[in-house]
Amino acid sequence: MKYNALNAEELRSMLMAGALVLGRHKEEVNSLNVFPVPDGDTGTNMNLTVEAANREMAKEKTAGIKQVADALSMGSLMGARGNSGVILSQIFRGLARGLAEAESITPGVFAEALQMGVDTAYKAVIKPVEGTILTVVKGAAREAAKHSRAESLNELMEKVLEAAQRTLARTPEQLPVLKQAGVVDAGGKGLCYIFQGWLDFLQGRQTVEDYVPAVEGPAYHEGVDEGELEYKYCTEFLLLGDDLDEEVFRRELGKQGDSLVVVGSSGLIKIHVHTNNPGLVLDFALSQGSELQDIKIDNMKYQHREILALAPEPPPAEAKLNGVVTVAAGQGMVEIFKSIGADYIVPGGQTMNPSTEDFLQAIKETNAQRIIILPNNGNILMAAKQAAEVAEKPVVVIPTGTIPQGLTALLSYSPEEESLENLEAAMGEGLSQVKTGQVTYAVRDSVFDGQPIAEGSILGLAEGKIVEVGVEIEETALGLIEKMLDQEAELITLFSGEDFEYKKAEALADLLRAKFPHLEIELHPGGQPVYYLIIAIE
Repeated sequence: MKYNALNAEELRSMLMAGALVLGRHKEEVNSLNVFPVPDGDTGTNMNLTVEAANREMAKEKTAGIKQVADALSMGSLMGARGNSGVILSQIFRGLARGLAEAESITPGVFAEALQMGVDTAYKAVIKPVEGTILTVVKGAAREAAKHSRAESLNELMEKVLEAAQRTLARTPEQLPVLKQAGVVDAGGKGLCYIFQGWLDFLQGRQTVEDYVPAVEGPAYHEGVDEGELEYKYCTEFLLLGDDLDEEVFRRELGKQGDSLVVVGSSGLIKIHVHTNNPGLVLDFALSQGSELQDIKIDNMKYQHREILALAPEPPPAEAKLNGVVTVAAGQGMVEIFKSIGADYIVPGGQTMNPSTEDFLQAIKETNAQRIIILPNNGNILMAAKQAAEVAEKPVVVIPTGTIPQGLTALLSYSPEEESLENLEAAMGEGLSQVKTGQVTYAVRDSVFDGQPIAEGSILGLAEGKIVEVGVEIEETALGLIEKMLDQEAELITLFSGEDFEYKKAEALADLLRAKFPHLEIELHPGGQPVYYLIIAIE
């Protein structure tokens, strides 16, 4: 079939088809990992992001183009995971803005919207790097502009996909690390599969009639302590309208309750608030917009009393000034972070990247006026920053790229510090004073820096770079530490993972004490996955 233009339903189906094709190839995208370490999750992160967008669009079966576009934008924003997912959400955000006002989607409209996606994504990245998904979408948009007068969307999308694939093939020439690993950019490959899905729909090879987006359970259960409830009714809904102003809703609905979350775009806003008068909230929303959808009102006191048989109500706890949200995996790591001041632990880390919505939920549930986020992983940083931008309270993200950096930052945390700027500076100051080592394993055969690495080899990483390859965990860890040490080193801290016997970790610590008697050696059971050992040198 040839599509000269798309209506709302056809646009929704085309966009959703991209997720189906990407989903079938996500493991292939995951395998395009520069390093042979177990962190190939680009395909998974992108797939979870488009699935979140599809869940929002699935609610808009009878809506117009504007509602479909806004659902694409909001769903991908809330579901974005990892750097690749966040960048993809920004591409979709710009694309949606370009599509929203159109009466139908013609080749010219789509070409302009795709360029808006490029512009939005580049603005969202502080230091754009060529040879990545950004380069691929830019090449696709340029080709779309050349063919904006094409007779059909089919013809335009063929050119877009061809350009994206050509640009992807050149990414190893732009990023030496890709060439060295013998792979193309994973994010760009994932985007090509999304474009492939769009083209497959237009050409009749991919339908979405029986497709139901995966239902993702909430990452967190909103634990309700009736004694803390000043407001009884948890009220959630979607509001459709023209030129909706998020700031107006934040200002006015903030007077009606707490736990307020307002996210979305000018045409579709999702609102969550705890209030004692849902009617006033809904009346105000209708005064600003045109239609309410997915209204959900729960009496939290009633639900809680059913469970706890009318437990007595203590007075509500007053929100403290500052609170810390941090990311960690492993029971030992969770306990360590909590013991030195973290208020809320978001489960995640390597291969398990939390979404923007996960961070928003953590921010909402932390009973503090201001929030500091420690992402503790470079691939989580962008999702944390995206959450900070739409949160309903002041949020600062400290750019911690590793667990040791997160612990170092938290040790400089002052709960009562009134100046958020001073607090941010103090927590970020010591990050360069700690070195991070990690011991893990190779997930595939590869060659790195001219050195062959066999699948299953033990790898020692210093600041994210492979510097030691061995066959035994202890031997590799010792070699890694020796390469990381310098004259300023005073303390070595080991965090043992779930797949490394603690007795062996104790033996390694004893060996280090004997070998380096002038250094202090500490050992803690971290219980983290992926890494046999995480090492901090200060």
